[in-house]
Amino acid sequence: MEITPSPTLLMEVYIDRIFCNGCGTCEEMCSMGVFQVNHRTHKAEAIRPHLCIGCFKCREFCPTQAIAPRWIMRVS
Repeated sequence: MEITPSPTLLMEVYIDRIFCNGCGTCEEMCSMGVFQVNHRTHKAEAIRPHLCIGCFKCREFCPTQAIAPRWIMRVS
């Protein structure tokens, strides 16, 4: 029996820490709770990227365009 790898689509959430101003807009706009502003660094972090559903509201409303979510395919 031959096992064929199955591709899985996953969401990868990249935050450019240079452009992120820690405003918290992504945290407010994300209904899935993916983001949280680190109050020590004053930068957003994707603390639950596995919950991202790909609505792209974070990217749409980020005032500094610091967030770049994208679909990636992982073969397992």
